[in-house]
Amino acid sequence: MCRLIAPSLMPSDQDAATALVDWFAAEADGDDVGSEIALRRALSALPRLEPPENLAELVVAAGVRAGVVPASAPSWRHRPARVVAWSLVALIGTMEVGVVLGPLFVRQLARLLNFSVQGFVWIVGGLEQGLDAWSLLVELGRAAAATLATPQVSVGVVVIEFVGVAALYALLRVLSLDRERKG
Repeated sequence: MCRLIAPSLMPSDQDAATALVDWFAAEADGDDVGSEIALRRALSALPRLEPPENLAELVVAAGVRAGVVPASAPSWRHRPARVVAWSLVALIGTMEVGVVLGPLFVRQLARLLNFSVQGFVWIVGGLEQGLDAWSLLVELGRAAAATLATPQVSVGVVVIEFVGVAALYALLRVLSLDRERKG
């Protein structure tokens, strides 16, 4: 099935046999350097093979015969309705998340902007009056804790946690389906 590359340039079978005998003799004598040289000669005497051009098709056909690869693998090209349906589900889900979380996001963004402006003014004023770094960090921590304690932020954190749990569950399902197909 494999073809020899440039058979006229290949050493004869006698050369390969002689190189192997020399290598075995050098190994038996314990001559490491001579053994390495003889091994190089023996390996260079081996024929150079080239795989057939249709190797991929031959491997897939052997896999189908062995039952490792299904004869007709499912493809998205054969199910355009399924692609359209999943795309619509993803689009509707994204729109619902945007409608539910959009106002919350805008409101919290406005609060963050207001907080950052007020915080900048407070920091500049405090530094002018001699506020030290630890007092500044304490006040920043209080402001961050007050922001995180609001119901809107708490709901946002819970929603993000649910999305994370759903993503982990989906990953588990995908991996278990993949394992079932392989096993």
